[in-house]
Amino acid sequence: MRTITVLSGGEAVELPVAAFPLASGGAACLQLTDVGPLRRGGTYLVEAEGAPGVAPRFDELFRQAASVAQAPAGRAALEALLAEAKRLAEATRPRLEPPTLEGLAQLFARAHELGAELDSPSGPWGLEALTAAVALIFVSEEERYPRPKFQGCQVAYARFLECLPDATGRGEAGPS
Repeated sequence: MRTITVLSGGEAVELPVAAFPLASGGAACLQLTDVGPLRRGGTYLVEAEGAPGVAPRFDELFRQAASVAQAPAGRAALEALLAEAKRLAEATRPRLEPPTLEGLAQLFARAHELGAELDSPSGPWGLEALTAAVALIFVSEEERYPRPKFQGCQVAYARFLECLPDATGRGEAGPS
């Protein structure tokens, strides 16, 4: 656990987070408690030590995922990473345990390795940071929308899959 600074409404806010260092640099962070209007479960990417955390927007993540999926073998790799992120997020219920945290760290390392292998288009994040942000969003969705009353991360997972371009290059976030 550590504290990061984020900007909210133009104000600097200190947040307690679980931080996952990324091999590509920086960290992916999951907010642990409510702080003012910022609810626990917020997901932030930090580019470097001391830099402010940035909450990636869904539209940015969808576009980046669609971009990665256009690379040869990109879609298959991303689908596998998303499926594993979903499985790990679901494993956080009823309680987040050390084996699941280790599984998330291993997932991020695998995404880093795959990102180096793929000839993917450039975007705001590499495959590791993209995967980490999405996985932590899935963890947050499982917490905020618990089963069986709600669907956990299933809605977000399905939306990411919808955004990936198909064999013709068409997808909701891909080229049209």
